[in-house]
Amino acid sequence: MLSFTTLAVTLEEANAYATARAWANWTGTNDAKTAALRRGQDAIASMYNSRWIVEFDDEDAPEQVQFAIIEAARRELVKPGSMSPDLKRGGKIKAVGAGSARVEFADGAPAETTFSIIDGLLSGFVTSKSSTLVGFAVRA
Repeated sequence: MLSFTTLAVTLEEANAYATARAWANWTGTNDAKTAALRRGQDAIASMYNSRWIVEFDDEDAPEQVQFAIIEAARRELVKPGSMSPDLKRGGKIKAVGAGSARVEFADGAPAETTFSIIDGLLSGFVTSKSSTLVGFAVRA
């Protein structure tokens, strides 16, 4: 389970991941990047801590979990708060229009933003959001 106090990724690991992908937007001071890593890990922990199917601590988080944290941190560095936005009315927009432009989400579409790269990285480590626990009781 990811901690809300101890980072599972070092700044050096995040810098190496970003460099390997030639991210032009992984810029700023070390303090800004570290803060983005903290917010990114907080977001991943908030979204996935109740769904892990493997056990780990921050110091032995699987690489894919570390990569997901860095992906979240990148979004946080570019736009702080983007991983955990406040959603008006739960974000369930039925229609938005401005002139001839219009957005209407499908019925049943999730209210929150989907981060496909993060979900893909973590797919083997978490249960689905809609998992249901079913049990049976037998009386003697």
